[in-house]
Amino acid sequence: MRVLLPLLLTLFIAAPAHATKAHSHGTAELEVSVDGDVLSLALESPLDNLLGFERIPQYEKDFAKVREVAAVLRAGDKLFVPTAAAACTLLGVTLSADAISPELLGEKAAPAAARTDHEHADLDASYRFKCAKPAELKNVEVRLFDSFKRIRFINAQLVAGKTQRAARLSAKSRSLVW
Repeated sequence: MRVLLPLLLTLFIAAPAHATKAHSHGTAELEVSVDGDVLSLALESPLDNLLGFERIPQYEKDFAKVREVAAVLRAGDKLFVPTAAAACTLLGVTLSADAISPELLGEKAAPAAARTDHEHADLDASYRFKCAKPAELKNVEVRLFDSFKRIRFINAQLVAGKTQRAARLSAKSRSLVW
């Protein structure tokens, strides 16, 4: 029981943070971490913020919109601009959404079963940058607001070395600074 109790407490404490993430139109979540010379960003946004709808794409105009949004999201170095002096280069982007097939998002993964219910749907995007001068990395300007007018706020969490910070970004205050 002494071994089981700490494990159960850990699961109980950790589970609500993920399970209670609110799905709120107009708001996205961004997790930023710096580990050595790698800058990682994980974006979670309601599909409505990006596409203007959350249902499974059904019509050619829906498919075209998904492809257009995927192309914008894949240009991660235009959406997330790290401190210039750090000389960061985008290594890769991964996109996923339960309501959209991976191929439509430009992923090579085998197709997953598309969601068929009518609940709210999100898109997850992961970005990895390699920085030639990581000591110079002091901020990331988030330019998602320029491309996605439905995003009003981004709740950002940062872990960089000994620094942990939270910020609420907006079109007028778009830089995460540390």
